[in-house]
Amino acid sequence: MVPPTEAASRVRFGPFVADLRTGELWREGTRIALQDKPFQLLAALLERPGDLVTREELRQRLWPESVFTDFEHGLNKAVNKLRRALDDLTGKPRYVETLPRRGYRFVAPVAGVTARPGSGAFRLIHEGRTYPLAAGLNLIGRDPGAALCLDASSVSRRHAEIVVTEGGASLRDLGSKNGTFRGEARVRDEVALVDGDEIRIGTVQIQFRAAARDSTVTASG
Repeated sequence: MVPPTEAASRVRFGPFVADLRTGELWREGTRIALQDKPFQLLAALLERPGDLVTREELRQRLWPESVFTDFEHGLNKAVNKLRRALDDLTGKPRYVETLPRRGYRFVAPVAGVTARPGSGAFRLIHEGRTYPLAAGLNLIGRDPGAALCLDASSVSRRHAEIVVTEGGASLRDLGSKNGTFRGEARVRDEVALVDGDEIRIGTVQIQFRAAARDSTVTASG
């Protein structure tokens, strides 16, 4: 497991991205409602993935002024809310493991999500228009809030996403009905993208560019 660096305010694990600076949790581009204490608990675990974070450490960080009974109730409630947000099971934890009477441990692999220099040059080209890609998750689909909204019957509402990190850009399908393709190959796992890659979303063709060489009109709004 690779702990997040100080420069990476966003941490990715599974389909989730946690922004430790803003206190936001996202799943495949959709923001997950999570209250302050459960998120602080998540942040404490993400800072030390694979390590035991004791209940006493959590008390000092999250409830420094509380009495013991208030802390016990508050911590149990925060853990339950965090597990619900992550769709995690106590008996078979994928993310938060309980060590009885001692504390908790984050058991999933984590990675920092930061923008590499020049990542603003990453873009998609569709029907002669340029759609810039931001650092982090960029949703493609019929969702009006998508980075690239495609109004086509072959496209799912949340069809695919492009992830921009310090290492480059990669493409992954989000369980779409009609599939995501890079060239002629169907995307089943996350695949790296290079300048000029042709992408098919359902039946819609788009192109990935990693260089600022085109002169098409930038989409607004």
